[in-house]
Amino acid sequence: MSSKLLFEHLVELKSTFIKAIIFFVLVTLLLLPFANDLYTIFANPLLDKFMVYSGSIISTKLTSTFFVPFKITLFCALIISFPFIFYQFWSFASPGLYLSEKKFLAWTLCLAYALFLFASVFVYFLVFPFVFEFFIKMTPADVNLMIDISYYLEMVISLFFAFGLAFQVPLIVSNLVRFNWVKVESLKKYRPYFLLFAFIFGAIFTPPDVISQIMLAVPVYFLYEIGLFFAKNKN
Repeated sequence: MSSKLLFEHLVELKSTFIKAIIFFVLVTLLLLPFANDLYTIFANPLLDKFMVYSGSIISTKLTSTFFVPFKITLFCALIISFPFIFYQFWSFASPGLYLSEKKFLAWTLCLAYALFLFASVFVYFLVFPFVFEFFIKMTPADVNLMIDISYYLEMVISLFFAFGLAFQVPLIVSNLVRFNWVKVESLKKYRPYFLLFAFIFGAIFTPPDVISQIMLAVPVYFLYEIGLFFAKNKN
């Protein structure tokens, strides 16, 4: 590749990055007026439980009342911006790919995005209510439960990303088999090890409680079995 052609590619890549960043910033600015509404949406699973059981969300830092809704807005803007960002990088990379590679990459990334969204819905409507109710019920009668807003943000965002990553397992497993990097028979033999890995993964990427770890580890293993099922059928 000549230095001139390399320079043109670098300029085009820089333009792609700038477009992606500008779009992300624009989406963030559009969402900023609704930052407190987005925070309320994120907090609703816990607030709903506090309507039944005694408890409250507090802020131990003055700046948290601004930065927590702002960080939630950034998170939402990133999720919304992903299709456009993907399209920008796709436009940059696709001319150098074969048709089969284009189809595979497009299908894989679209499916990965859909799985992340599905994981987010799963966490919001199933995991959060169960985990929050369990721990609120476990609170001793003479203890006033007050959860710091910053800690709550860290917990929910970490769970979103942990489950979003975990839900990629079927895609990863099926592609490992697709490219003949691993045989289906080998993956079947690794089931006990993957079960152990699922619990280790749950321990690392969830808050330090057994319930959250189990609620992540069990779906991760179940998704591994789904990946094996699709990989076996592809063969």
